[in-house]
Amino acid sequence: MATDIDDLDGLEVALLGVLCVGLPPSKTAGDDSFRVDYVTAVVAGLASGEGRGAHLGPAGLAVSAEFRARLRATIEGLGARGIVAYAPAGMPAAVGGFEAGLELDIVNPDEQPAVMDRYLAQLCMERLFNNKAVYPFLMDRYARSGDVWRRLREAGYGA
Repeated sequence: MATDIDDLDGLEVALLGVLCVGLPPSKTAGDDSFRVDYVTAVVAGLASGEGRGAHLGPAGLAVSAEFRARLRATIEGLGARGIVAYAPAGMPAAVGGFEAGLELDIVNPDEQPAVMDRYLAQLCMERLFNNKAVYPFLMDRYARSGDVWRRLREAGYGA
C-alpha cells in the first residue's frame, strides 16, 4: 500500500526527513547532537512552531520522555506500514538502508531504523528543507554530517 506524504503526520515527516539526511551514528561521530532522536525532536519543534527546545529535556541534548515515547510509536507505526524497518540494536542495517557494516543502535543514543521507502523519505526531507524555520538547523546537521563521514572514511571506516 503506497503512502503519500500528505498521509503522514508532522512527526512522521520529521523522522523520515531526518533519516534521509544521512546522519552518522552519534557514537561514531563522537557528538550527541547527531542523535536521530535529538535532531528529530528539534526539527519537529521548529516545524510545528513550538520552538527548538519544545521536545528536549532540561539539559538541552536529551529528548523528553514524552517525545521519546511518541518517537518509538511513530517508528513502530511506520514499520507496520513497511516504510521503515526496525532492526534490533547491534544488527546491520537492512539492504538499501544504510552503509554496509554500519551497526544500528536503536535503544540509546540513536534511533535509526532503515528507510524502506526512500522516495517518500526524500519527499519528507525536501519538505523540511523548504521550511524556513527548519532549514538552518537541518542544513547545519547535513553539512556537518558530510564532514564527519569524510573524516571517518579518511580514517579507514568502511574500508
